[in-house]
Amino acid sequence: MPEVPTDEVGLIAALARLFGPSPPEVLLGIGDDCAALDLGGDRLLLWTVDTLVEGVHFDLSYTSLRQLGRKALAVNVSDIAAMGGEPAYALLSLGWPPGRELAAALAVGQGLAEAAREYHVAVVGGDTVASPPGITVTVAVLGRVPRAELLTRAGAKVGDHIYVTGNLGEAAAGLEILRRGWQAPADLAGPLVRAHLEPVPRVAAGRLLAQNRLATSAIDLSDGVATDLLHICRTSGVGARLEAEAIPWSSGVEWVARELGRSPLDLALKGGEDYHLLFTTPPEMEELLAEAFIRAHLPEPKKIGVVVSGREVILSSLGGEEVISGSGFDHFRLDLTPGKD
Repeated sequence: MPEVPTDEVGLIAALARLFGPSPPEVLLGIGDDCAALDLGGDRLLLWTVDTLVEGVHFDLSYTSLRQLGRKALAVNVSDIAAMGGEPAYALLSLGWPPGRELAAALAVGQGLAEAAREYHVAVVGGDTVASPPGITVTVAVLGRVPRAELLTRAGAKVGDHIYVTGNLGEAAAGLEILRRGWQAPADLAGPLVRAHLEPVPRVAAGRLLAQNRLATSAIDLSDGVATDLLHICRTSGVGARLEAEAIPWSSGVEWVARELGRSPLDLALKGGEDYHLLFTTPPEMEELLAEAFIRAHLPEPKKIGVVVSGREVILSSLGGEEVISGSGFDHFRLDLTPGKD
């Protein structure tokens, strides 16, 4: 009897077994941010898809339909960025409740079209269906990457340094402000709310890492460092040790954590939806990495830990060490849905 999955990772693994092996032109299949297809030539085709479901991924009491459209494309473009690629084409599948004004669906399209222009993506087709329970937006994006520049979750080596491209926990903090209706100081709340409602995929950073061969592995932060770094560990056959003192967060995250009675470290490592890149780099390339980001006028990445032997993600602090593997967002933990305390 096949093993019964108990979480998202287990479900994906069980489905992969059902689907069987990929054909030879699939260079990379289930288990990374995108599928990578080798159809000949000097570039690989990247293929990714994401779905946003009303009541799970967004709440229209604080998310506009235009923002929903933007985010639906951005989260897919972030997957392409994590592979070092450039997005090119998109398909949209829109599920719309029959009782709602159909013309309002154009606002979703407007937001998606704005993001498509910003990230140089052509929306070339899709599907529309009735969705009585609520709005669903599914976007698939095709991208391209030179075959020698492909970034994957595999390749992290013991001794590599672990980096992120910016402050963590801002989207999770912004969600708490929105769902609780807090009147936070505007200079703190603005960036946090934008981080949740209108995430920015790090395409330029992904291309820089790929072109300059600066990363041994990479992933985008959709489910939080504690979960997403575990994916790199599992795929690369390594462990990771994070230094609590090195985890970057903003004063806004600190404010929200204080209001929640939680640690800002908890939000930063487990909050999810940051859509920064997390990547590993050999220690001897530390200076080259910093110089490359400075030359490209990109914020210098933050070093948060090191790749170690083993299989777990460990957090090291003054209080000792603890295993935090997989403690970020999981789509099948119902208590983590938007708007639910």
